[in-house]
Amino acid sequence: MDSDGVYKRVNINKVIKNIQKNNSDLTESKAQEIAYAMIKELNKKVSSMVIDFENGEGDFMACYFDAIDKI
Repeated sequence: MDSDGVYKRVNINKVIKNIQKNNSDLTESKAQEIAYAMIKELNKKVSSMVIDFENGEGDFMACYFDAIDKI
């Protein structure tokens, strides 16, 4: 999932701004470092969710019924 990970979908600038909004004493470079670490953790969680989904767990049935309703 690395080639199609959440890195491509997350606007890093928005994450940095939110970090700085909550921690005004941080420099932009430190906020950027934290943002990349946060996205890395998010990517792990999304990867885990995808594995669960592929195995019919997690949100699988909810997505199945939503898809059936829309077809």
